[in-house]
Amino acid sequence: MQWRMDELQNWEEMRLYYDTALLPLYLYKPSIDIPSHAERMTYLLNVAAAIEQKLKGRILLFPLSYQISEESFVHQLPSKFRHYILLQFSGHHVKGSLPPGEEGEIHTFTIGDEDLTSQIRFEVTVDVLTEEVLHAWKNQ
Repeated sequence: MQWRMDELQNWEEMRLYYDTALLPLYLYKPSIDIPSHAERMTYLLNVAAAIEQKLKGRILLFPLSYQISEESFVHQLPSKFRHYILLQFSGHHVKGSLPPGEEGEIHTFTIGDEDLTSQIRFEVTVDVLTEEVLHAWKNQ
């Protein structure tokens, strides 16, 4: 399920089935030019959307969250999910923080930022990360 009104209309009825939050996180570094940021953010969102489509029915894809910084940052995670999939580029150091009293498994998956225009690389990345999510579910 994606973070869109047309999909979230029945959220309360469907909430029981969604135990995984997929959170694309982006660290916006001032040292990178704006066109490169736009390409990277689009790629990250497309990877996240493709994973959600492959695993539809159990994952809620949250909107892209970004922080402007040269350093790492801690992202406050939403409550009431069993699994939290943090999707980010390699070299980004974004950590997830659960709300007080919440329990859940945080999984951080990184993607490479080279050759972002390759369709084959995109498909392989999506397939590998989808398998990682399935592996995380099996190990719960």
